[in-house]
Amino acid sequence: MFLIGILLVIGTVSIARRLNWPQIHKLDAAWDRARPKIYTYIRNAPATFAYLGVLSITTWVLLGSSDRVARLLLLQDSTSLHQFRIDPIKVLIRSAFWAPGYEFLAWAVLFAVVLAPAERWLGTRRLVTVFASGHVLATLGAATALWLSIRYGWSSKILENTIDVGVSYGFAAVAAIFTFRLPAKWRLGYAVLLVGLAIAALLISQTFTDVGHLFALAIGFAFNPMTRTEQTRSRARTRVWSISSTPTAKN
Repeated sequence: MFLIGILLVIGTVSIARRLNWPQIHKLDAAWDRARPKIYTYIRNAPATFAYLGVLSITTWVLLGSSDRVARLLLLQDSTSLHQFRIDPIKVLIRSAFWAPGYEFLAWAVLFAVVLAPAERWLGTRRLVTVFASGHVLATLGAATALWLSIRYGWSSKILENTIDVGVSYGFAAVAAIFTFRLPAKWRLGYAVLLVGLAIAALLISQTFTDVGHLFALAIGFAFNPMTRTEQTRSRARTRVWSISSTPTAKN
């Protein structure tokens, strides 16, 4: 359906141009004005948008597969206890490259609003460090919590094969460190909102994934010293979502 929607939009625009509709000229003019800014925004966050590109491909694969095949793909790359026993390194890496279903669209927006400005502020290497640390350490923390819960009879053994893939742990860590990029008057409210949402999700759903999100937030906040370098302080003098022609630093 997503692909059909894109094709319909492209087809409609093509027909409008052939018929010389006045509205299409206004859209073309608006796009010509916005295009340089969009390209600059993407160019200044190379890791963010390269990662988003990979996620778009894996999401396309899932949407084009049958339910059975999609489930098998996710199961083999899930950081479930069963898969951890087979190949922990593989699942820790590959689990971060799936965004099941249409949730990819939400992640695309969140990446553009949070990860992209965070990369421009921290630099590519630091952003990748925070994201990877959040993903790996929160995954290990959630898996440990689940193992203890099963071991002591608080949870069913069937949960050993639960599918756990996605970008949420890494994103949560970056969202947490992003607190220190915001204006001082917004930071406390933003941090309380992040933690409050994570706790509310845990109380409502009571899943080990929600435990992982709390771990990821703690990891992101713990990276606060990374934000105190001269480079990050210099970049923080601009507006959070400003568009600059200056390329993002690697470190």
